[in-house]
Amino acid sequence: MARVEQAETKDVARGETMPVDPTIDQVRELLFGHTQRSNEKRDQELNQTIDALRREMLEKFAAVEARMDEMAHETARRHATTVDAIGSAIADLGAHVRKLAESPGGK
Repeated sequence: MARVEQAETKDVARGETMPVDPTIDQVRELLFGHTQRSNEKRDQELNQTIDALRREMLEKFAAVEARMDEMAHETARRHATTVDAIGSAIADLGAHVRKLAESPGGK
């Protein structure tokens, strides 16, 4: 018996594996099969949840980015409108000053 154990030890030391007895697989399935399937199902559910959260966050980021673009365009429009209003006010002021300057000299 000691020689058989020595031969098995040499096989294991060389990295060779012994053929697995099918009854061992059946015992493993009976003992751990449900837990393994449960873990795999939970892993799949977690991955689905992560994927759903990723999609939701990407949608929210896209919405925020669209809103920021919208606000940038609105700000640019208001800036252009304000600059036009300031230019118009300065032109009106210049015309008013010209009228004031012409009045005394024209009399």
